[in-house]
Amino acid sequence: MTDFDSRLREKFMRLDAAIPEPAPPAAAAPQRGLNRRRQAMFLLAAAVVFLGVAAVATVAQQRPPTAAEIAASAKDAADEERLRDDLGALTGSACLTASQATDLVNSRLKALGLTGWTIRSDARISQAPCVTLAPSGDTHSVLLVASMGGPVAHALDALGKDLLATCASRDDAVARLREALAANGIADPKIEVGGIRGVPHDDGGAYVAHVKAGCYVLAGAMFDDVGRYTWYVAGP
Repeated sequence: MTDFDSRLREKFMRLDAAIPEPAPPAAAAPQRGLNRRRQAMFLLAAAVVFLGVAAVATVAQQRPPTAAEIAASAKDAADEERLRDDLGALTGSACLTASQATDLVNSRLKALGLTGWTIRSDARISQAPCVTLAPSGDTHSVLLVASMGGPVAHALDALGKDLLATCASRDDAVARLREALAANGIADPKIEVGGIRGVPHDDGGAYVAHVKAGCYVLAGAMFDDVGRYTWYVAGP
């Protein structure tokens, strides 16, 4: 529950407690039901008023950014782009460990004069085969993110095209995926086979038609909350 929800609930409780119970009338049951309905309507009206006041207060707190804030935001965006281009030119399609990535980022931040920036990482890369770098000008930080690495990505691109050019069986597709991963340092990969998980932007129609024809294709990969990858094959 959010702070706003808690405050609204608290106001409901105060309003409810402030409404006195009506004196028992001659026809108690019908009259009491009517009063409780009125009480509920009053609480609903109070909620609407409270929500309206909160919305007005939120809008009132918003103000246009100052010239200094606009300039600072523009500088953050420019620094982010500058750092992203710099790191991209140096990393290329490499497979960096977290330690290697940290050393590289620290050296580039110093070289570019971004001394106020930090490096962020957590358990989500603890078992990742490689890491990639995600600069953020808003937070003045570089996040280390799980990655399969450039060599594996290039190998899977080639395999994906090969599987679309031929009609591989389930076992053949899995074996070729396992071989491509092993050749690029991914031993004992977790591979799952199922239906179509998604259609690629390029040649999506051919991709679906290939599966409907009884052939198996590469269906991408996904990492979990510690960076471990699962590789997917799709088929009929």
